[in-house]
Amino acid sequence: MNDVKRVSFPYKGEILQGTIKRMNKKTVTVETDTLTFRVPYALLTPKMKPPKPKQKTREWSSTQTEDYKTSQYSAIDLISEKNAKVLHVAVELLAEALTNGDEEAIKEYSNETIAKLNRVYKLPHLRIYTGGKRRMTRRGGQYYGVYKSRIDKEKRHSISVYSRTAKTQKYVAPKTFLRTLIHEWGHHYDKYKLKINNTYHTKGFYDRMNAIYTELKKPLD
Repeated sequence: MNDVKRVSFPYKGEILQGTIKRMNKKTVTVETDTLTFRVPYALLTPKMKPPKPKQKTREWSSTQTEDYKTSQYSAIDLISEKNAKVLHVAVELLAEALTNGDEEAIKEYSNETIAKLNRVYKLPHLRIYTGGKRRMTRRGGQYYGVYKSRIDKEKRHSISVYSRTAKTQKYVAPKTFLRTLIHEWGHHYDKYKLKINNTYHTKGFYDRMNAIYTELKKPLD
């Protein structure tokens, strides 16, 4: 924080002195004996730095706080060997479809993989949409997929996963596609298995989804 009250600055070949009245991001308002000036920080003596922007504080409700804790500290039951074998078949077929660029097959085996996961964990039906190229974010990244949920309309729960990259429009690598698919399914799991309204990217969330992904990707290693 700047504690300087009196400063000097050049003006038309003279050095003026005054008292600081106000500061913003670019200039300082300085009042001399006769006039008030808006002076850039670079011209001030002694040197000063612009004030740091105020950080916005996010106030969480008690429900959001409890949801965060539930997401953070909940584990997931591992998939049994019997169920894993069935899922591995669907994953292998999905990987083959991505390698071949077969859009219909990508959609079919994405739906089959998630349908089997939902049966294992006794979750509501979830439709999977695939295809299209990833959209670029404002920061230069890419949107990989999205999960959508509607209250009391289970048939409308859905996941969308882009099957091609944003820049080259090549088909996404099977492991990357599978990880995105599992990540978005994780929000569905949290919402209906953990019964939380707000699904967060906590360490617990990533631990749960990494456990599922590690098992499902075995046939691709």
